[in-house]
Amino acid sequence: MVLLDANPPHNWHSHADVVRKVTDLYKKMKSYRAEFQIQTPKKTMTGTASYLNPGKVRFDFSNPAGDMLLSDGKVLWIVISRLNVIGRQDLELDQKDENGNRIFAVMPGSGIDRLFRKYHYRFAGLEQPRKVDGKDYFVLELEQKEKIGGYTQMTLYINSQTYLIEKAEAIDSLDGKTMIQFRNIRPDEPLDGKLFQYSPPDTQRVVYNPLVSEE
Repeated sequence: MVLLDANPPHNWHSHADVVRKVTDLYKKMKSYRAEFQIQTPKKTMTGTASYLNPGKVRFDFSNPAGDMLLSDGKVLWIVISRLNVIGRQDLELDQKDENGNRIFAVMPGSGIDRLFRKYHYRFAGLEQPRKVDGKDYFVLELEQKEKIGGYTQMTLYINSQTYLIEKAEAIDSLDGKTMIQFRNIRPDEPLDGKLFQYSPPDTQRVVYNPLVSEE
């Protein structure tokens, strides 16, 4: 005879409970700042991520120094310092696969809500939360509902005390792996709206809508 455990190891938190708490937390955030590290098979990038409600996001890179991603929700600026070029993407146009702004998926605002609507999600194993690198995390596995490009699979590491997403591992449609980790997260830190304003220097070339499909 097989007896079912009356006390599930995840302490009664269902994956839906965790997602609801994370979504509610991020929707209520007025601002956010954290240090980030992004690892891909080819490089490691670091810097500071900032968010201001509604929909303003900025990634300032210390490595590669001078690079930046900035969005006011309508326009995405992509600054590539070593090439002396700037991309200006109209976010209201159809994009190839969200390559330019999918980095924003685990930031506050509409990104988190959209993430859980576009992906199937479940706990990665029965033991939840579980120890990862000495900290307790709820670990969620996500799989894209419709294969439309971008990240097809993701694993989220959610702090079991704060419900903040501290790490995400992702696989894209070409099986490329990306890891993004947030440290020193400061929800609702006061931020000046001017931080999210941008005008390109006259000396730099601007490429318009680099992420739009030609089809």
